[in-house]
Formats: sequence, C-alpha cells, structure tokens
Amino acid sequence: MSSPSGGPVGPAGGGVIDRYSPDLGTRMTALMSLSASLTEIADLTELGEAYFGQIGSVMDLPMSAVYLFGDAGPTPDWYASRNVSDRFMTTYERCGRQIDGELRSLLDSAGPVYNLAGQTLAQWRRSEVYRRVDCLENMVHVLKAPIMHRGSIIGTVDFASDSVATEVESDDIRMASAIAQVVSSAVTTLRTRQRLQHQVDVYQLALETSSAAVVYFAANSIDPSISRGAAELLRELHEGPDILHRLLRDVGGATSVVHRSYLIRLRNGVKDVLECTSRPVPGEPGAQLFELQLESSRDRPDATGLDVLSAREYDVAGLVAAGFTDREIADELVLSLHTVRQHVKNIYGKLDISSRVHLTRIYHGMSARSDSSRG
Repeated sequence: MSSPSGGPVGPAGGGVIDRYSPDLGTRMTALMSLSASLTEIADLTELGEAYFGQIGSVMDLPMSAVYLFGDAGPTPDWYASRNVSDRFMTTYERCGRQIDGELRSLLDSAGPVYNLAGQTLAQWRRSEVYRRVDCLENMVHVLKAPIMHRGSIIGTVDFASDSVATEVESDDIRMASAIAQVVSSAVTTLRTRQRLQHQVDVYQLALETSSAAVVYFAANSIDPSISRGAAELLRELHEGPDILHRLLRDVGGATSVVHRSYLIRLRNGVKDVLECTSRPVPGEPGAQLFELQLESSRDRPDATGLDVLSAREYDVAGLVAAGFTDREIADELVLSLHTVRQHVKNIYGKLDISSRVHLTRIYHGMSARSDSSRG
C-alpha cells in the first residue's frame, strides 16, 4: 500500500516505509485474539479494558485512543486512551478536534491517515494542531483509521509515537484499518445487544405490570416470560402452561401477525376456546409475543345463565347454537340420539326456554366453542 501522498518514503522526508514487516504474522495472531476478546464485552468500559490490554501486541505505537462518535457528527460520545495524559485528551477535545487536519482528511476519504505521509516532520511541527495540542505529548507520528458501520464513520482508532526513530510502514496502516474493523464489529454487536436488552427489559416490565394475558418468548428460548394475567388464564386450563409450547410450534418463525383458535378444556371440565394472537418482536428475529384470551371471558349479552349447565350440556348447547341437528350432535359427541335429546330437554329446563332459536340467542357469540363446523 502506498502512502496517501503517492510515495513510500521515511519520516525524515515525509511518507510511509513500504516493506514487509517480519512480525506481521505474530501481529495478525494478536489481532485475532483481540477480536475474540471483544466479542465477550458487556459494555464500553470492558471494551476499553480488553482493547488497551492487548493492542500493544498488535500495533507498535505506544500511544493509542479509541473515539466513538455520537449522532451529531465527529464529536465523541465516548473515548478512552492509553499512555496519553488527561491534559492532552481534555485539550484535544476543547480545541484540537476542530483544527485537526488529519481528522478532516480521514472524514473526507473514509480511510486511514498518517500525518507524515504528505509532509516532513518539520512541517508537521509547524502545524496548528501540533503547536496547540500534540506538542503536549511530542507526537511525532500520528496514525488514524476510521471505524466504519454501513458506510458511515462511527469513530476512529488513533495511534501515536514520540520517537523520531519510529518507522511507520504500510503494514502499520493496513493494520490500523484492520483494528478499526475489529472495533467496529465489537461496537455494533454491543450496541445491538444493548438495544435488544433494553427492549427485553421494557417487555419484561410490561409483562410484570400488565393485567393482560401476554406471553413473551425470546429468540431461541423455550422459557417464556408470562404476565400475571396470562398466569391466571393458564391456571384455568386443563393443559396448563404446557399449551404454550404447542402455540410456539404452530407459529414457528412467523414474521407477521398470526391469529389462531384452540378448542381447550378448563380444569372444571368445561370446554372453551383459547384465542391466540402472535406478533413478531421488532429487532429480535425469532422472538414472539402472544396475546391470549378465553372466548368465555368476552362480554356477551344474555349469556349469564349458561353456567348452570353441566360440561356435557354445555357441549350440546354449543352445537345446537352452531346449527347442528340432534343426529349430527350424536355423531359429533359419540352419544346416542336419545341421550342427546335428553340433554337438550335438560338445557331447555335449566334455561327456562323452549326452542333452539332461543338457545342460539342466549349462546350468541360463543359458537366458536365447537371444534367442528358444518359442511
């Protein structure tokens, strides 16, 4: 790789030494080790500790820093450094960043920048940023590389040395870019993880405080978070919480809203219909949010008398309301025709009615309790 100025020359004349570094293999191994360590970080503090603990084996420039920009442009939300004084860091942020020609070049080119690539050391020492800031650490060599994410610069990795004898080679510039890529991967992964964790925390809080029957399955998990309302509903089911895994299997990897109805039996023996609406969780592929409701919990006019029926009478009443004949009910429930007619007679007596039309009106809105349909 040639220097940005076009020619590989030494620091005395300004430029980059373009030659093979005999320790490049060792440095690449150290870079892979650094990359592995950064995948384990939980926050930016741990990122700084892991990075500065190992970067010396990757880049042989003693001073280093990492800057992560905010949304407002190349002003850092977070930064950390090694072998650089607090005075320098404070001064640079106060008056150096806006006059840093190397930073401007980096932002314009979205590529690595070396301060002596296009100027002599004497010219560098006459620059405004050196005279006002970099002189505090006698930074002779300054190397910067952009931390990129989806085509945007989200920060920089910076390296410096106060030794005139230091030779910055093309391998160093390539290595700076590789380091920036490793940091980019770690930062974007961390931010994604933190964003998803925030969503999970919000969902968890909503579940803990909501009276609605809501169940949340995180991606690749079979252990759900259950709201109080859902816990109460599931306690009513004969199948209990085990039905949740059935719901999860049925939904699979759905990426849109799915509604399903399940004929279930309550612990008291009564049949009911469980209505389940599943929704994918934005930003968390594989996660699902279930909204549950028993059909019997819906507000229905004229339905208060049905609780006097036995479980079997309830089943028969539902089929009558669905338009089934006595013979069809007998076939559906595997009963004799005589038994069905006796159940219908008992239902009429308990509800003080005399016709199927009246029974259907009382049962209005509950016909989905039957797991069968005509035709």
